[in-house]
Amino acid sequence: MTFKKFNKSAQLIMLSVAILFIGSFSHNILAQDGLIPLEHFACAPNRNSFSISPDGKHMLIRNTMKENECDIMQDKSQPVEDEYYLRGLMLLDLETMKSKIISRGTASDAVNSAGWLNNERIWYSPRYKQGQGVKSQVVFAVNLDGSKRKLIRQSESWSDRFQIYNYNMSDPENVFEMNNTRRPFVYDYYKLNVYTGKKTLIARGPDMGDMKGIATIGQSMYPDGMPMGVLLDKGLDRVLYRYMKDSKEWVEHFSFKCQEPGFVPVGTYKGKIVVSGSKFSPSGELLEENDTNALYFYDMDTREFSEKLYQDPDYDVSGLTGSCRQASGGGSSNRMTSELEFVSYSTLKPERVYFDQDAEQIFATVQSVFPDDFVSITTASADKMIMVVNVSNSNNPGDYYLVNLKEGTVKLLFQIAPWLDRDMLVKSKPVKYIARDGLEIPALLTLTKQKTDKNYFIIMPHGGPNTKQRIGYDSWAQFFVNRGVNILQPDFRGSTGNGTAHYVAGNTQWGKKMQDDLSDGVAWAIENGYADEDRVCIAGASYGGYATMAGLVFTPELYRCGINAIGVTDMEQLLNDYARRSSILSSWDEEPLLEWGNIRTKEGRDYANETSPLLYVDNIVAPLLVLQGSNDYIVEAYHAEDLISELKAKGKVYESMFQKYEGHCVTYCGEKASLEYLEIQEKFINKYLKKLKSWKTGLCIS
Repeated sequence: MTFKKFNKSAQLIMLSVAILFIGSFSHNILAQDGLIPLEHFACAPNRNSFSISPDGKHMLIRNTMKENECDIMQDKSQPVEDEYYLRGLMLLDLETMKSKIISRGTASDAVNSAGWLNNERIWYSPRYKQGQGVKSQVVFAVNLDGSKRKLIRQSESWSDRFQIYNYNMSDPENVFEMNNTRRPFVYDYYKLNVYTGKKTLIARGPDMGDMKGIATIGQSMYPDGMPMGVLLDKGLDRVLYRYMKDSKEWVEHFSFKCQEPGFVPVGTYKGKIVVSGSKFSPSGELLEENDTNALYFYDMDTREFSEKLYQDPDYDVSGLTGSCRQASGGGSSNRMTSELEFVSYSTLKPERVYFDQDAEQIFATVQSVFPDDFVSITTASADKMIMVVNVSNSNNPGDYYLVNLKEGTVKLLFQIAPWLDRDMLVKSKPVKYIARDGLEIPALLTLTKQKTDKNYFIIMPHGGPNTKQRIGYDSWAQFFVNRGVNILQPDFRGSTGNGTAHYVAGNTQWGKKMQDDLSDGVAWAIENGYADEDRVCIAGASYGGYATMAGLVFTPELYRCGINAIGVTDMEQLLNDYARRSSILSSWDEEPLLEWGNIRTKEGRDYANETSPLLYVDNIVAPLLVLQGSNDYIVEAYHAEDLISELKAKGKVYESMFQKYEGHCVTYCGEKASLEYLEIQEKFINKYLKKLKSWKTGLCIS
């Protein structure tokens, strides 16, 4: 078997493009002089989801009943309404293109989620708010004509979860379900009758008693619905348990520690198990350590690895890395057979490695219609002849198309944020630069189309920090670029998806080598003519907000201004809060201590004092803008409040904005709040980044 990347040489079917609008589009605010109105960046786009029946005759559309238009009406004196989370449900006949409403998406008639049970029957879960006196996770099954409505699930807790994980084409009356009703973090496996709601236990999940620090973080199933294995989190240990069909028992199969080599099952292909990670002997001896996780065939019975199927030298494929953090990318399995079709990964743009040649050819056919954009199949019929694809790019928030390979047609279903002029948005391009210690740093570079007399420049570190940059629509970055600013978004050390070494290089390097990577990115941009050295700003949210503060206090000479959105400022308090929470959390409760430091140790306390921007406000010389949601429970408001107190006491130049009803967001908050955030940022960069005047002195503004 040969596994290969997308190949455009596959024989293609000629597709013709037609237009079928589902939803109304309104361009009620006109762009002028090459500038996109701020309202267009602030308007929250409608988010539709689509699900095609196995036979391809019908499609469920879960959508917001709000008109798909840019019309900001939110009163800032009132709490943000959740209208974008109140979704209705529509059934579309794909042969006649006639539709009927199942749910209207009102506060009393909204759908949380929905899907197919067989060709004639769907399931749906109404959306309820806590306090309405109903059970959470109420799930109904109903035929397309409205008959045989049946309650098939009623949970007892808001933490209960269930998932339909496979269909049985030979038995349309039953599907496979897993849920965590019995134990919060461990799933059990059932066969569910879609007409009666009767559940038949297939297997219980592994039961580790009352031991804390256990959570299910990955699991694999055989195509027949039987569990293959479960990966459990025990502090810094990851333990793979295997289910024994004969004895109906779970046995420990393999264990590894975070940031050390390991492997996990990711699925099956043609009856063989595929694992991701490093290669070991049957006795557990490490035979082949991989910095980026590799794919192998694996025999659970003999514990033997077959030949390596695929490995990218620079980027992780789907599955778990030895760092324990989820690698960038994901896999796709046939929803009828659970067999792997491809796995994906992200360099800075999405990539695929195909297992199934038919699936590869189908994808090549669709991709050929959109050669310059990124295509993903969001739902498809069992034979993949009818599908919905999402087409997106850094200059395209996303368009959904209905593709019919039998008829050779492509129809536009829905545009995300149609009020945004795609011609005025800018494509990002992947670049790389070398940090001072030789580490290669991938990054996204987005250059403005606006004519400017200077190379105005913002380096924008991502949040997390254990995530990564991807080429995709970024509303915040596009706003700055449209305002005449070049943007660099690096995958500094500590980012995921670039191999274990790149990730662990960020351990306890907040404000240190992670910050050096950003400084080196600024130097690279200046050297290559993308930035003028006296016109550089730093802006970021969450961890990016911390990096903004670290840049202003540890390398004040680099920056003319900074924008700290919902960022950490007090490392000691952050670590104390996490240590307190980790005593009651049951997942991921120890790994961050490797990354952030352990406040319970002297070394951890010293590190916190060395890297806490709040302690070094005296060093700030550039104007600072602080944005914070008062309801932020991820980076709590005291980080901004204490910072502003210090800025005011030290006589520093700053501006600030608190949003009473918002949480951990700077874009896609409530529309009114998002607009106000954008307005103050536009004024700020015009005042301090673009205008040539003294910027090291001035009045405090709040």
